[in-house]
Amino acid sequence: MTPDLYRLFTMQSGMLTHQWKGLIYPNLTLGLIFCAIWYFLYRPVIYRFFGIQHDLDLNSLKRIFLFLVGTLLALILGIAIHLIWDGLTHSDFRTFVFKDVLATNIHLLGHPYPLHRLLQLGSSALALPFIVWMCVHYYQRYKQHWKVSKKIKFLAWFLLILSTVLGLFSFWDYARYIPHEVWHADTYYFTGRSINEFMQGWLSTFSLGCLLFLVLDRQQRMG
Repeated sequence: MTPDLYRLFTMQSGMLTHQWKGLIYPNLTLGLIFCAIWYFLYRPVIYRFFGIQHDLDLNSLKRIFLFLVGTLLALILGIAIHLIWDGLTHSDFRTFVFKDVLATNIHLLGHPYPLHRLLQLGSSALALPFIVWMCVHYYQRYKQHWKVSKKIKFLAWFLLILSTVLGLFSFWDYARYIPHEVWHADTYYFTGRSINEFMQGWLSTFSLGCLLFLVLDRQQRMG
């Protein structure tokens, strides 16, 4: 998802992030920044919320070095796969093969849909069950043997609800200025922008909440 993260911070299309010349910068740089945010902010809080115990065991220079190299390789591989996927599921500057075929309209339920759009949505949907299975398997393997405290559960639900409410407000504040006719004329673009607006509000609230939780939960004071 690294090539798409750029859109969280700007209204621009971020064409460079979807080209091979943007593999190292800005994609790899942006990926490393989000990895740092994950490991230092989101991971400790989310693991406390779900009751997961899985230490990174970075207790030596060798393990730290291997961890950093593994992270770099994983990011580069993930970005490359994303760019290849874009080239096979879009009919624009990202396409490198079958552009005419991808632009072909397929009729479903009486409505025409571009083949590349169906490939985008279909391949994304096919990956979801596998991702869910991985998450469930990981949780079953590393979940702690004692119950998460009620105080932590309350804070987790409160932060989730608050983040969602403010994310929806951010979406509403964006969508209310767009006439229905304009939205209908380019549904794909405005739906994508709406998701970005929601995620901006959601992530901003969730990030501040995680930071506050880490302050309150020093030395696991929350139980």
